[in-house]
Amino acid sequence: MVCTKNLDAKKAINFCLNDKYGKKYCLNEIKSKWVVLFFFDKASLTLENSEILFYSKVQEQFKALNTELIGIGPVSEEEIRIFYKEHSFDIILLSDLDYKVSEEYGVVDFNAEKVRKILPITYLINKNKFICKSWNREKMYYRFSGYGGNAVDLWEQSRMWAHIDKVLDAIELLDKHIKFY
Repeated sequence: MVCTKNLDAKKAINFCLNDKYGKKYCLNEIKSKWVVLFFFDKASLTLENSEILFYSKVQEQFKALNTELIGIGPVSEEEIRIFYKEHSFDIILLSDLDYKVSEEYGVVDFNAEKVRKILPITYLINKNKFICKSWNREKMYYRFSGYGGNAVDLWEQSRMWAHIDKVLDAIELLDKHIKFY
């Protein structure tokens, strides 16, 4: 499934969404050098291999690069609160229950039963709020899943590490070579 918008090198779409306590976060008010904005589906709150949990394991590496991790999903503030109670991390998760921001970013798709789902897209946004790079985590899955057998289980455990490495590498490369921010 393909994201319906190519936002690379374009100004990021501003959003103002609530976290687990109803505190409003607006993209334009975030002061970090980088923002890793990832979209997740409701199922991510119940999966053992949730991208949220993988990001939480390396959140210190992102903080060291002055990078804020923000996840947006079609979940309620209460669902986010419950997820935070079950797991301990500092990643900002925001409620997009009406899919408005997800639709603006072009990450909403429909499955065969015509049920809305969120495409697993990650954006790297600089401090001037331009999108420097985007990744479709689902495309990465299909590239590696052709190995078959128990490799699928191994892939489920390693796909996010591969993705996270790519994001960290991109931040480090841009920090070294691009001085426009």
